[in-house]
Amino acid sequence: MGDTIQLQGIAKIPDKLKWNNSANILCNYMKELEFLEKILKNKAIIPRYVIEPLDYLKIEELHRIAFPMTCFCDIPLSKVGGHMSRYGRYGIALDKQAIINKFKVQPINYMNPESPLVNDFRSAFSDYYNAGKKVHAEDKLLLNYLMSALMYMKPISGIEKIEGEETNYIFQDECEWRYIPTEQFPNSLKLVLSGNMATENAKNYYSKALLKHEETWIKFDWEDICYIIVPDEMALKRIIETIKELPLGDTQKYFLISRIEVSMRFAENLI
Repeated sequence: MGDTIQLQGIAKIPDKLKWNNSANILCNYMKELEFLEKILKNKAIIPRYVIEPLDYLKIEELHRIAFPMTCFCDIPLSKVGGHMSRYGRYGIALDKQAIINKFKVQPINYMNPESPLVNDFRSAFSDYYNAGKKVHAEDKLLLNYLMSALMYMKPISGIEKIEGEETNYIFQDECEWRYIPTEQFPNSLKLVLSGNMATENAKNYYSKALLKHEETWIKFDWEDICYIIVPDEMALKRIIETIKELPLGDTQKYFLISRIEVSMRFAENLI
């Protein structure tokens, strides 16, 4: 049984897990120092709307959706170089167990478009999605579940444009977890933008609106931070200056500075 506790036939997750084959952190990577500085100044990560292509599901009249999320990477630091080359060499790594407990983050499901699971999902979703307003009240619960499942799906691989060239890309290598603020979402905004509404302009408009809704943010505690990642020595000096300017006591400032890691030192496969 180990540390797992059996409660009425259901396995309860222990308060602290040790992850053997994946990281004990969840890391959000970014390309600009100012994004990392903003996270530290807000003591929070603010979700943004992201457009997700859905052509792999082959659902009629539904080629993409957009919804708010914060993405985390579950890759050990020694193997994260390729991921940083794509998503950015700045990052904030939070304790995985703490973020699971506090913000109910979820690893996404990587789907084989030809699998029986996807075939069943396609059939169920197509029936209810195309029914539109004709869906009965008692069926809304199922439709909500299908839409929720859709937001945590991605194909195993696909064609991506990287540095101007289209190439086969394995999404599963990203080991992605998502935070989607469904429980605290404001009624004044749309959680999901679909069809013609899922545009770059709409994505940016709604992302900007989330800046005013702190209830949707990931408001972490300083103790949740395992690493603050910067690419080089120059960035190291700049982030230290940013931390010194935070309205914190010396003990907290020293704690944050002690969490800084330079990616060129640990990422063996950094491209």
